[in-house]
Parts: sequence; C-alpha cells; structure tokens
Amino acid sequence: MTKSRYHHLAWLHGVEVLEASFTNETFGRHSHEGFAIGAIAEGVAGYDFRGERTLLPPGTLSLMNPEEPHNGFSPTSLLRYNMIYASEGAVHQILGLRKLHGFPAVAPEDRSMLVSQALARLAGVLNQPQELNWKLRVEEAVHDALALCFVRYGKAQFHKAGSEASAIKLLKEKISAAVENEDEISLSTLANTVQLSKSYLIRATRRATGQTPHGLVLKARTEKAHRLLLQKVPAAEAAVASGFYDQAHLIRQYRRRYGVTPGAIIRHL
Repeated sequence: MTKSRYHHLAWLHGVEVLEASFTNETFGRHSHEGFAIGAIAEGVAGYDFRGERTLLPPGTLSLMNPEEPHNGFSPTSLLRYNMIYASEGAVHQILGLRKLHGFPAVAPEDRSMLVSQALARLAGVLNQPQELNWKLRVEEAVHDALALCFVRYGKAQFHKAGSEASAIKLLKEKISAAVENEDEISLSTLANTVQLSKSYLIRATRRATGQTPHGLVLKARTEKAHRLLLQKVPAAEAAVASGFYDQAHLIRQYRRRYGVTPGAIIRHL
C-alpha cells in the first residue's frame, strides 16, 4: 500500500499538499487555519459537520473553509485522497483575487473530475525529480488546482485574459535567454519581467500559445537539445546541458515535439 506523503512548500506561501492513504484512521474534532481542498480517490470519507454527518465517496470533493470545526473518519478500511491546504493570504497571492467568498457546499460531486485531476497532477509533479525549473511547474500546478476549485465552487471570477502580444513576445525572449544560460526561472521573475500578475500571466500565456510558461520552457529546452544533437553532442550530455534531469526525460519531450527519439535524428546526420 502506498504511504501517505505530506509536502510543505515553504517557498510558495506555506502551501501544503497531503497525499493521504489511510487504513482505519479517525480524526478528532479540529479545524484548519486556511482552506482545505481535497478530492476522494478511493474509499469513502466522512465527517460530522454543521450538525450533520456527511459521507464522501470517490469523485466527491471536500471543501473546508478556514476555522470550520469537524471530525474525520472512514466507513471503509482504505481511504485515499489528495488535499491542498492554503491560507487565505496564500490564495490571494497565488490567484491574484481581491475577494474570496469561500465554499457554500462542503462536499460537492466533482462531475467533470477537473478538480480531482488537477489535484492528482499536482501530487504527480511533487513526486517527480526536482529538475531545473521544477518550482515553476509546481507553482503552475498549485495555481491551476486552486483556480479551478474557486471558480467552479467558490464563485470566484477572473478578468478575461487578453492577447498581450508584446508581453508574450518579451516572455519568450526571457525564457529563451534563461534556457541558453541554464538559469533557474521563477514565475515571479517572469511576471515581473512582463509586468503582469502571476495568475494573469498563466492565463494569458495559455490563451496566446496554448501552453503555460513552463510549457514554453520545456519547448525552449527541447529545441536547445535538438541544436546540440545536430552538433553531434551525445544525448546524455545534451539532456543535462538543456536542463533535463536525465536522458529519459529528454527522450520523452523530444518525441512529443519531433515525433522521433534523439537516436533517430543522430543516425541521419
């Protein structure tokens, strides 16, 4: 059985992520200082809350507002879920929202599974090797999970992203230079460069390119590796020089972009 994992992101406003895998676990009455947002993956969770007993089967979200007292239990022997804990200040900083309404429903069904999938993706990113620009990818994954949840279930509204042609051009130039120099890239640095909020930058980049800023970083790194391969640099060396944590990671990204492995390109030089 997979063990539970608890991730504390001190560099990201203290956001915490729990990958829970419990057997016959119970929790006494307690509350959380910030928002506790979770998705049930396996088993059934339950708690006594606002004078009612609530059961949460797979595909249900658990949306706790700050300082809401509740207990926790499971009528099934195994319970697995992904949960993100974020203070109100952290949510304001990450999403750029001035006002938060909180969640009116504590256990809505995630019919589209979009929030559940976003939380699962976040957990997956946190468990991958910490390559160059790993923090950028984590911050985008946290943003996406929170944004989906607060828009769909917390009545949050974002300003629609514009085309921002000049900002996107400057963003690409900044990313290209950073990849060439093997520099770490943070979302804050990119946002400051183009003078947009971090949340708006993610949304504007998606609208303009179909990718996030981290997606553009991967594209630039793959293109750099391609140039090195054409110069007959061995794939393992090209991977490291381009910021990939190993050759296998380069191969996966290279195949997605060029349709072949680096070996195929090398054989045809």
